[in-house]
Amino acid sequence: MDRRTIRDVAAAVAAGVGVLLLADLSLGWYGVKVAAAGVVDINVSAGGWGHFGTVAGLLTIAMLVYMIRPMRRDGAVSLVQAAVTAVLGLGAFGFTVARALNGSASVTTMTTTVQIHSTLWPAYVGIVLGAIMAGAAITALVFVMRGATAPSPVVHPAA
Repeated sequence: MDRRTIRDVAAAVAAGVGVLLLADLSLGWYGVKVAAAGVVDINVSAGGWGHFGTVAGLLTIAMLVYMIRPMRRDGAVSLVQAAVTAVLGLGAFGFTVARALNGSASVTTMTTTVQIHSTLWPAYVGIVLGAIMAGAAITALVFVMRGATAPSPVVHPAA
C-alpha cells in the first residue's frame, strides 16, 4: 500500500469509529437498581451524553465535519487539516475517558436520593472507540507529514 492509501484508510477508520462513538454515547453508561421489599423495583441508567461526554460528542462531530472538507475541493489533504483532525480526535478521546471515569447515575424518590457509580460496558466500549479514533487520526496525520497530501488515485477495474 502506498502512503496515500494508508492515509485514506486511517481517515476512513477514524470517521467510522467516530460515528460509532456518537452512537455509543447514547447507550446507558451507568446504572442504578433500587429494590425494596419486593414493592419497589427501579432500574435507571445514564448515557454518555453529559458533562464531559457532551464535549467528547461535540469534538467528534467537529472532527467528522472537518474531515469532509477535502471532498468538496480537489481531494488533497493539507498538513493543517490533518493536524486539526488529530487534535479533535485526541480531545474527543480524552473527554470520553473523563466521562467514563467520572460519571454516575442517580434515583430520587420523595424521601431519598440514591446515587451509585456503577459503570456499564458501553462506557468501556466508548473508551476503546475513542482510542481507535484518535489513533487512526494520528496515523493519518503521520502519513500526511510524510508526504501523502495528494488525493488517492482513482483505480478503475479492468473491463
